[in-house]
Amino acid sequence: MHYLSGLLLFIVFYFIPVIAFGMNKIVYFEPEIVELDGVIKTLKFPGPPNYENIKTGDADETGLYIILHNSIDVNLATNSQIENNEPEKNVKLIQILIQNNNDFKKIKDGNIVHVVGVLSSALTGHHHARILLKVNKIKILSMKKTISKMIYVTDEDKKFLKYQYLQQTGTKSDFMTE
Repeated sequence: MHYLSGLLLFIVFYFIPVIAFGMNKIVYFEPEIVELDGVIKTLKFPGPPNYENIKTGDADETGLYIILHNSIDVNLATNSQIENNEPEKNVKLIQILIQNNNDFKKIKDGNIVHVVGVLSSALTGHHHARILLKVNKIKILSMKKTISKMIYVTDEDKKFLKYQYLQQTGTKSDFMTE
């Protein structure tokens, strides 16, 4: 009976605050490994030379992003030697970097995926989300296209994206906050 009481207290104090208060899952920058779930979305942003508009001559920087099912907070890892990472709160949109060509070929816009990898902060004009994920493994959970025209991100993600000049790709795609 004492064991069950302890287990019940653990469950209440461990899980209930996240559910009741809507707290984000806390994950850590590299070298820590993270596992995240979400929907793949292909987004197009302008690149060099001006990073403003593809139609006026800027390079097309189309990339893969994951819209997380649940927002996360990203903190510094205690054993990190990397000085460029800055903690970020309320992250839902992550730019993904896929090193394995086979993984890259099998994922499609709208797939629901489970990804494993390491996180870092955006550092250059080629980074169009606050957080980057270098993918070690990716598992497609559903190949059914699940993308709607609306992309739900956090206020913090939307504020960052305001200066990224997302280019429309034929269908109107708006970033909405939850």
